[in-house]
This record gives sequence, structure tokens and C-alpha cells, in this order.
Amino acid sequence: MPAKKWILTVDDDPAILEILEAALSHPELTVTSASDSLQAFIQARDLLPILIICDICMPGYGDGTKTLKLLREDPRIPRVPILFMTGMDLKKARALLPADDPTIGLIPKPLDLETLRSYVWKLAGVDGKVKPR
Repeated sequence: MPAKKWILTVDDDPAILEILEAALSHPELTVTSASDSLQAFIQARDLLPILIICDICMPGYGDGTKTLKLLREDPRIPRVPILFMTGMDLKKARALLPADDPTIGLIPKPLDLETLRSYVWKLAGVDGKVKPR
């Protein structure tokens, strides 16, 4: 059996993290979570996820843009896609993110879980016929 692929979810709201874990559940994926920028950085460095899904607005140690800065500045962490999620106006949110990085995505909250699951499973190269838990 191939090694599991890691997906890192980052949000200060534990309910969002639980929803993402349930929605993205797949036998070939391991979904892990972090509640702030520092935790996200440490997990990304240690686990080398294939995708990071991160909220933009988070209190505490740093928001999503701080997470992005930490991840992109560390040569030990491969440049993986980061999908930002936000409840703010998408135009304002896009202005906070680098426009010239094709590995950066943006999705609105509330999340369309079917579309998100389809995107993640396709990116991970896993069978989309598996039913989530």
C-alpha cells in the first residue's frame, strides 16, 4: 500500500477543522490540522504535506499571510499548493495574497465541500469513488 499523503488544514475555528477532516477523509490521505501560523509552519516542515488549506483571518500567532511568509521563506519546506479560505470579500482577500504565485488559491466561506473534496482528491491523485466517513 502506498504511503499516505498529508493534507494540512489551518484555522482558528475547531469546527471548521473537524468539517474539513471529515469532508476530505480518504484511505490514502491523512488530514491533520493546526490552529495558528506557528503550528502550521512546524507541521508543514515535519510532515511535508501535498496541500495546505489555510484560513486568512486568524487571531493569535499569525494570520494566513504570516503562514504563507513562513512557509515560503524556509528552504526545508517544498513549495506546495496553498488554498486559502475566507469569509471576507474575495477582492479584498486577493489583495492580501501574492498575485504572481500560481500555487496560491482562494475559496470563499462557507465552503462548498463537494467542490473542495473533488479538487483535493484530484490533486492528491486518489480515487474519487471512495465515500467520505
